Amino acid sequence: MASTWHIPLTSRGLSGHGKQNFLWQDGPIYIMDNHRAAWWCWLRHLIPGEKIDVFHIDRHTDTLTSNLQLWMQNLPSQMRGKSLVDYLGYQATVNGFAGPVIRWDNYLSLFFEYEKAQLRNVYFATHGDGDAPNLATGTWQNVSLCNLPANFDFWLAQGDNWVINIDLDYFFCDMDDGTCRRFLAQDYVQDLCQTIRRNLDCRRIKVLTICLTPDNGGFSGGWASAEALCAEFCGYLGVTDFALP
Repeated sequence: MASTWHIPLTSRGLSGHGKQNFLWQDGPIYIMDNHRAAWWCWLRHLIPGEKIDVFHIDRHTDTLTSNLQLWMQNLPSQMRGKSLVDYLGYQATVNGFAGPVIRWDNYLSLFFEYEKAQLRNVYFATHGDGDAPNLATGTWQNVSLCNLPANFDFWLAQGDNWVINIDLDYFFCDMDDGTCRRFLAQDYVQDLCQTIRRNLDCRRIKVLTICLTPDNGGFSGGWASAEALCAEFCGYLGVTDFALP
């Protein structure tokens, strides 16, 4: 399958809460700068009525709920089949300020609200930043950074309809000088990617979304460091035709 630029990159600008600078796809693999497009990507691969398994690997939970009902009031009752333009364009006014409904910190909480009845296995590997998932206690599992590589393949074997959702900011941390630097080694990344590739090949993983979060001064240390780690991911996953101009 030929790769597709749903949104071609025109500049390495600010992503923030609402700007989508690029979105690329090759089969079940999507790469983006702003995580808010992930929900749209997943719905293109998930079959209505089927149970859904979710593995979220991200510095943040991305499950903000502060205005959940207001956001949902400004979305259609059915999100499947919406165009990317429509999906990114939904607006809401919160505290007197108009902005996009679907943001990089709430797309996952919105997805859970819409698909709650279909969720089966849900895992969160995060740094503990953000709201707790809007799911009932006991219906999701928290994964520590140290336990992820050794158990990842075992956990994936418990499901067969996986959404794997990765933000590269998971591999970075804040330093005492105010910078943000990568702190997880190449071997850690390689091990995760090899597990993902095996489970993509056997179609246990239905869709993989990778987000760069590349804002300069942000959680992945800027565009250059995020792109370098993304290239590492692509190499281990066998993705040969992704490159930003």
